[in-house]
Amino acid sequence: MARLGAICGWLAITWVLLGAFTSSPTPAAGGGDAELATVASEARQVIAVINWFYLRHRACPQPSRPGELAILEGELGDGFSATQRDWFVEIRGISMTGSWLYYTSARYPDRCTLWRELGQNATLIWRRHDGGRWTFEPGDGGSERPIKVAPVQAGMGDK
Repeated sequence: MARLGAICGWLAITWVLLGAFTSSPTPAAGGGDAELATVASEARQVIAVINWFYLRHRACPQPSRPGELAILEGELGDGFSATQRDWFVEIRGISMTGSWLYYTSARYPDRCTLWRELGQNATLIWRRHDGGRWTFEPGDGGSERPIKVAPVQAGMGDK
């Protein structure tokens, strides 16, 4: 009888763990902007570097230019990588729970986009055009909507 109880206990634990690993937490599922802001905070270093580059060059870093890609990766610092993936750059960092994709067009060098797929086709997007804006695309056929995220400030560090 004790053995049956132990087996049932292990099955229950396995069931809970399986659920935790197979369900993907999508902030759109009900947590709202606070959860999205937490995910967005992972990109603060990348956005700070893009803004720094923009202030000096009046353009976003172009992934098609190896020198600018090297500057982007170098300024991100230790623990970050920027890898060319076709037209995009995949950015990973030790402070990120997933990779972010970056894109800018040579035709519109003052505009660039950074985004992260959240699961179930939901996407968190930051666009630099006339400043920076965050939006959320739910991936369920619903409209993309703006969200409020605290701006990245100079000297913010990892706070």
